[in-house]
Amino acid sequence: MEKFRAFAEFETFYAHFRPLTPYGRAYREQRRFFTDAAELKAEYDLAAAMGVFLAASRHKADKLRFHLRNLPAVELTAAALDGAPGLFLARKFLFNAAEIFRLLPAPLRARFGIRWTSAELLALLNKGGAGEAFHIADAYSDDLAAERAKIAACDRTLKALREKCHKALRERRGLDFSDRDFLVIDDKAAAALAGAAELFTEPYDGTHVTVKPVYGAEFMETAGERDRLRGREQELEAAVARKLGAAVAGEKKEIEAYIAALASVDVAAERARLTSEFGLARPLLRKCPAPLKLAKARFLPLEARLKEAGLKYTPLTAVFSRRVNIIYGSNMGGKTVALKTLAFNQLLAQSGFFVPAAAFETCLFDGAVFIGGAEMETAGGLSGFGLEMNDFVAAHARLKTGSLLLLMDEFARTTNSEEAAALLSAILEDLGGRPRAAAFLATHFSGLRAGRTAAAFKMRGFDTAAFNDYFAGRSPCGLDEKLKMINRFMRYELLGGGEGAQARDAIKIAGILGVPKAVIKRAQEFMEDKK
Repeated sequence: MEKFRAFAEFETFYAHFRPLTPYGRAYREQRRFFTDAAELKAEYDLAAAMGVFLAASRHKADKLRFHLRNLPAVELTAAALDGAPGLFLARKFLFNAAEIFRLLPAPLRARFGIRWTSAELLALLNKGGAGEAFHIADAYSDDLAAERAKIAACDRTLKALREKCHKALRERRGLDFSDRDFLVIDDKAAAALAGAAELFTEPYDGTHVTVKPVYGAEFMETAGERDRLRGREQELEAAVARKLGAAVAGEKKEIEAYIAALASVDVAAERARLTSEFGLARPLLRKCPAPLKLAKARFLPLEARLKEAGLKYTPLTAVFSRRVNIIYGSNMGGKTVALKTLAFNQLLAQSGFFVPAAAFETCLFDGAVFIGGAEMETAGGLSGFGLEMNDFVAAHARLKTGSLLLLMDEFARTTNSEEAAALLSAILEDLGGRPRAAAFLATHFSGLRAGRTAAAFKMRGFDTAAFNDYFAGRSPCGLDEKLKMINRFMRYELLGGGEGAQARDAIKIAGILGVPKAVIKRAQEFMEDKK
């Protein structure tokens, strides 16, 4: 499963899965791979029900996204709740949670297990502000309100004394301290103020001094009283915060239940959005072992690239009724795409998503491994072949503990064809005798012997006649256009009955890509000699 999780094309899709809440994002990081049918069915049901709700009302859908986006991460520890910042987050959480629950219809709330019982707690926190705001308000304590009233009286007295002093200094000294704590004046002007008891002066630089008002004893006494009152106010605020924090902590279990429900709402809403955006369908789960059936299944990363290039995309329709399957075909013939389409849809299905297909029937595997492909890298000094063998050994060992979907792309392609064919035949025969294995091999080697348990398929391949008709007499073109030609005339349909099939498109494609005509002709002659 670890290697399958690193399937690069799945990560391309997964980047579109962006839950809005911290709780949904935490779920996203788990990279869930479901192996329990009942649990997966519940995920599908929630996404489907959410999709119906979101489609019914654009206005409600927008409001739901707004409140999901504004849900904060809330901590329920005593330390986090011992102060206005933590209480602000708790109130913001409860406010948005209540709005989300109110938006959802009762049947949908029941599906998510939502039971709102915190109306009184939210009303208590609402005394500290409207909307998402919060502060330790006077309404929480008569003593706090009284202290704040005294502080306000001190502020009025200080303001009046300050204004009285400023007015006197303007009239007597011509100094305007309006909205200023001090003035900077030159030495000559300062000399005229020498001995003024209502002013305090000190040097500023070599030619200037700083002048500040002296507000008098009454001002200083009132300011001292205000400081004392402010200390008392902080004590009362702390007492209120502790009381509110205890009230929030008292509903810790309920809030944790809201968090779990909101994570499910967030994830279901995002799955529903992706279903609508990409045209996904609900997969049908069967009990293993069971045939795997795909109808017009799409490999989204490739579909997007072809759309950008203005090229047609061919969905995959196939029925894999046996546990071991071989897909034959030439290079660039679509084998890898067929394999990755199956892998992509299976991984989406077991990750709780609907799938890009008209229909997809499958069963659940305990794990899945994708080996090989052009992206295969060497590691730890192993060659590409050595790394493939190492991965196969690890995958094979997992069959002892559970079922496994094993997908192999051009497996053993880097060794000589005679040994590779023998090794592949033996591997496929072995996997055919293991009931827990479902194996798929894409290969250009022909005529592999895999036993009666295997089914063979082939890619339809290059349509030579259509190519010749279209390009007769046309001038050569660049690489991009040549690649478009190959795509335009390559038929990616998967056909049954590929036993003994041989890939015959490589020489044609080499010619399209510019290999000299003389080389192509000689290669064709060599092929004729082998017949």
